[in-house]
Amino acid sequence: MASTVKKEQILRGIPASPGIAIGLVHRMVYDEPDVMPRKLAPSEVPNELARFDRALDETRAAIERSRERALDVAGVAVGKIFDAHLLILADEIFHDQVRARITREQFDAEYIVHDSFGQMIEVISKTTGEVFRERAMDLRDVKTRLLRYLRGEGDIIPDHPTHEIILVAEDLTPTQALNLDRELVHGIATDIGGLTSHTAILARSLDIPTIVGIGDVSSKVQDGDNIILNGNSGKVILHPTQASFVEYKEKRERFRSFQRYLEDIKDQPAMTLDGREIHLWGNIELPREAESVLSHGGTGVGLFRSEFLFLTRETTPTEDEQFGMYDRAAEIMAPHPVVIRTFDLGGDKYHAGINIHNEKNPFLGYRAIRVSLSRRDLFRAQLRAILRASARGNVRVMFPFVSGFEEIREAKAVLEEAKQELNQRKLAFDPNIPVGIMVEIPSAAIMADRLAEECNFFSIGTNDLIQYTTATDRANEQVASYYRSYHPAVLHLIETTVKAGERRGVHVGICGELGGSPAATPLLVGMGMQEISMTSAMIPEIKKIIRSMTYDECRRITRKALKMDTSQEIMTYMRGELKKRFADLPIWFS
Repeated sequence: MASTVKKEQILRGIPASPGIAIGLVHRMVYDEPDVMPRKLAPSEVPNELARFDRALDETRAAIERSRERALDVAGVAVGKIFDAHLLILADEIFHDQVRARITREQFDAEYIVHDSFGQMIEVISKTTGEVFRERAMDLRDVKTRLLRYLRGEGDIIPDHPTHEIILVAEDLTPTQALNLDRELVHGIATDIGGLTSHTAILARSLDIPTIVGIGDVSSKVQDGDNIILNGNSGKVILHPTQASFVEYKEKRERFRSFQRYLEDIKDQPAMTLDGREIHLWGNIELPREAESVLSHGGTGVGLFRSEFLFLTRETTPTEDEQFGMYDRAAEIMAPHPVVIRTFDLGGDKYHAGINIHNEKNPFLGYRAIRVSLSRRDLFRAQLRAILRASARGNVRVMFPFVSGFEEIREAKAVLEEAKQELNQRKLAFDPNIPVGIMVEIPSAAIMADRLAEECNFFSIGTNDLIQYTTATDRANEQVASYYRSYHPAVLHLIETTVKAGERRGVHVGICGELGGSPAATPLLVGMGMQEISMTSAMIPEIKKIIRSMTYDECRRITRKALKMDTSQEIMTYMRGELKKRFADLPIWFS
């Protein structure tokens, strides 16, 4: 009987990692452990408690191995995922609850662990949002590993393919994703997930073309089906025709040629055709990432998110520990600048050592500079560490979440106290260390002309500026459509800040996600932005755009865009201008 030819089908998802993949489907299914309760005799309880403790130790060692592997093959961002897993496993309250239930209920450790994790996952899964979805996935991953060690099965061995494939799944746990064979897995497609999901972060680190949030792709395919993924546009083609195969093989070669061109210009200056240079810097979270900034052609660190030194551990980092991290980043980047943002805790970032109560509106509450100014001991320790690093490198300090004069003046007073303390200890530092603020609250942008009196530089944080200007919680999927990067009010606030900086002789840069958007580059350059800081992988692409246009061209584009009424008009116009000039950019390979 003749085989049925499957009809070509096109799906859309979120492009999470660039590139074009063509191949055969391999479905990966999350293997939920099947656990049935086993009643214990009273005499078995002590041995069961000891077995639970051994499994904790073995699982901890396994996660630590994964963390080290992640740092080696995928970088710091992925390593932090496994830091979070270690924190989950280290929860003493959870340990005590499991031990108490084993003793009281006299069921085996596997059942108690499975049930206890299940209750936590159920509670978190009822809350919408990508942060909570990823937290639930972390819990599932840790639970599975702990159960395997309780059963004596050892660490998780993923369903490894034996030939070149495109991996399709509902989602991947971090452990599954980390153990993928890059030589065999040419692409990843998942039903759920977003740009900041674990799968997306891992895929970008491993340079695997990936599309997430497709919906139900895993239920539409079988092992061995043909599939094409366009990680540049988010397009998925199931059962492609011969014409589609030919088209996308040609697009794949164009993309590879584009990547080779970016490598050639990596070390060239980001200078417009008429001679205006824009500083392209990188955003980092830990010192090792500074190496990636340099390898992608960046000439500075525009945002060192220091709060991640707090978030990857249960104890508060000491002054010396912080100094070691800041000093290392400055050493790697020397003589280029490193802008260290003081810790931005609160909102959705918490630390066990800092008491932040549950708030109805955490992003409008106790966070960032407000936390620092109420915890002077921690704040001074951090400032002393930053100052000490400034003695040996080009270090700058930046205060986040400043709304007006009060916070910046108070923060600078604490900085002076830190300087006096170092003088008393006879430790070296740069007494003229540049001081700046994040312009991420509309009040700061409106007052930029006056606030410039107190600063050496501004760095515009577009993520929060958009959120607060448009009154949109960027973590709330129900109102995600209102979070508009090209909202005219947002762009006018950015321009207001840039012009204030020009008048006052204050350096102005941008470090939010908008800075890494190719479509926004002519707009930012045309406004007069002096520095753009972004994820280091985007630096070569943004550099190509800058090197291919004149400053006058960018100014004309900007003037026209700022006269438009809606974000959609501006976005359509900017993409159109970009497409006319750069037909070879990956975003057009739809």
